[in-house]
Amino acid sequence: MESVPLLLLLSLLLHHPRTVQGNAELRALMEVKAALDPEGRILASWTSEEDPCREDFEGVACNEQGKVANISLQGKGLSGFISPAVAELRCLSGLYLHYNALRGDIPREISKLTDLSDLYLNVNNLSGRIPVEIGKMASLQVRLNISNATLHFLLSHFIELLLKHLSV
Repeated sequence: MESVPLLLLLSLLLHHPRTVQGNAELRALMEVKAALDPEGRILASWTSEEDPCREDFEGVACNEQGKVANISLQGKGLSGFISPAVAELRCLSGLYLHYNALRGDIPREISKLTDLSDLYLNVNNLSGRIPVEIGKMASLQVRLNISNATLHFLLSHFIELLLKHLSV
């Protein structure tokens, strides 16, 4: 009779969905979702009960190691802001948020994404300064596209970025 509770416990452990607390990437994605889609209408497929690498999360693609590598949400009608939590997605190589209505600043934490090569933020309502740290990102090889954004920045801090990375 003692084996029944043990079997029940094992069954619950094996079939219980992964929780947000146990997965740093999933926790970061939930924060990114709350920031990008404050009304929760567009990114409804992003739930804490799902695995973002099983194609359940719209616009999310993972690498062979099961880590989030790309977020592709261009033209989705997102109206929030870019969360600093995006920097917790350590293997992110592409962030495609162009053609939305995002507002606010570009978080400086993006510069912690050492694999980020594509950053598309153009045609949004972004404002503020481009973080100086982004200009020092060696991985940003393809382009940082911010055309049609209302960003103000000090040109002297971005000469290297403008010559090497910026596509307007």
